[in-house]
Amino acid sequence: MAYIELNHVTFSYPDCTQPAIKNLSLTIEKGQFVVLFGSSGSGKSTLLRLLKKEIQPHGKLSGDIFINGVHFGETTDKSKKIGFVFQDPENQVVADDVLHELVFGLENSGLSTNEMRSRVAEMVHFFGAESLLPRKIHELSGGKKQQINLASVLLMQPDILILDEPTAQLDPVSSRELLDMLKRLNEEFGMTIILAEHRLEEVFTLADKIVMVEKGKILVEGDPRGVLTQVWNSPNHAYVPRIPALFFRMNGYGSVPLTVKEGRNWVLTTSFEMNREERRLAEDTQAKVSIRAKNIVFRYDKKSDAILKDLNFMLEKGEFYALLGGNGSGKSTFLKVIAGLFKPESGKVLLDEKPLKKYINDEITRKIGYLPQNPKLFFIQDTVEKEIKDTMGKWNISNLEEVENLLTELGIVHQASSHPYDLSGGELQKAALACLLLRKPEILLLDEPTKGLDPISKEILAKILLKLKSEGMTILISTHDVEFAAQYATKCGMMFQGNITSEDVPRNFFKGNFFYTTMIQRVFRDMSNSSVISLEEVSPPCVTNWPKADFTLSGYFGGFSINLYLAGCLFGFELRACGNRNFILFYPV
Repeated sequence: MAYIELNHVTFSYPDCTQPAIKNLSLTIEKGQFVVLFGSSGSGKSTLLRLLKKEIQPHGKLSGDIFINGVHFGETTDKSKKIGFVFQDPENQVVADDVLHELVFGLENSGLSTNEMRSRVAEMVHFFGAESLLPRKIHELSGGKKQQINLASVLLMQPDILILDEPTAQLDPVSSRELLDMLKRLNEEFGMTIILAEHRLEEVFTLADKIVMVEKGKILVEGDPRGVLTQVWNSPNHAYVPRIPALFFRMNGYGSVPLTVKEGRNWVLTTSFEMNREERRLAEDTQAKVSIRAKNIVFRYDKKSDAILKDLNFMLEKGEFYALLGGNGSGKSTFLKVIAGLFKPESGKVLLDEKPLKKYINDEITRKIGYLPQNPKLFFIQDTVEKEIKDTMGKWNISNLEEVENLLTELGIVHQASSHPYDLSGGELQKAALACLLLRKPEILLLDEPTKGLDPISKEILAKILLKLKSEGMTILISTHDVEFAAQYATKCGMMFQGNITSEDVPRNFFKGNFFYTTMIQRVFRDMSNSSVISLEEVSPPCVTNWPKADFTLSGYFGGFSINLYLAGCLFGFELRACGNRNFILFYPV
């Protein structure tokens, strides 16, 4: 029998017409590393919470769940051996400071003081979190809170570790460190790990099994290479990470590469064509500055170190600027200073060359739209529909068709009657964004806007933002999503130790970096095409003149139309799938 087994599980939330989980069956072996992926609201978080008895959602549950051969309804101590890290770190924090947060679970388990000290010392050293121990939780960035939550769970030494989008608020370096640690826990200690994630570039390389969930059902499951091949040849190909996507895009044959090493080895055997078009500002807007920050210094209190240190910044009108940097580097704080929510200790912010402090609050909120990192802070009404109506009333918005179109484009029309806190992380992000976009501010400040969004939702968000940019809106985002910034931003900047240390167009900004760069750039590093940063820049060689075939063989297999050609010494292969045609020529060695 499998270590974890779900048999025909169905779950429905109260007052919902459709179940969140529908007749789902899944088996997980002891020591497996399993990754769940799928669209926002597909049921991943619900499925994970069903496995932890203490946090099971309220609703109607049918079917059977077994943990190590024991029916879930009969478990007592078994559930305590399941550690759970929430999608939103705020949902897991119980103490005011870091040290008390770490020992809270240990104290409630009745461990001796000596054992608690030993465990905490080991875990704090492992995370490198010594400097965080005296800090207050509310002072930490979202990413640091997530790291503390994970450390608190691991202190309980669980047999099963369940994580709901643990890297969503982590910078690339911290994300890599977290995934490396999960790999060690899985390989060295045999810990069973179940991870739901939207940032798929690196997690699939760790997985023994990946599972795609859609509308509460398992769409496909199996080993990563096999599943990704199926997903690529389906309408859901946007979920395929960049390196295997490059392989499929180039009509690769053989084993599907997942890692940078495998990708580089395959690239050396393949020829490419490049399509490069740098994103730049329109000529007539280059000289116009929307926001200018001069010598900004900010600290949360007089006794603490400065978060922003003599910071200078300029945001041009019509620009799409992506601000990157480590957790706690000051990105969110800087956005709040620009939005007028925090007042700097010294220095000044200019909006359209006029000091921000000379604007009244209503003028600032009309010109600047700000979406916080935690979108829950955005909502004051008990349903999405009421929040939207409240927004329409405040800003004199009467075009219902425009509102309907925006909600449809974001894919949240069906959630209008839902309480904001009942939405998934991605759905909540989109609902908050809808309320903000309805106001049509001149400047849009977005703090981690892709957090919780699946790949398709990111493409929709990018389409909306690029349309707004083309209409003259100025956009500034802080993000850990390197791939999103590289693909869509016109300029990127790096925040480090309270200042912006570098900025440039994406191709120059990401070139040569180890962590703050794209997967495609890592693959092509030190090659003739080393400046490539996105999948869209790479195309298969254009074959314009096929030789007349001496022999042709056609057939249909597994949903694919296949044609084979033999023309002299050349062998041609034509594949048609999902309406696409691809050609490959193999030349004799």
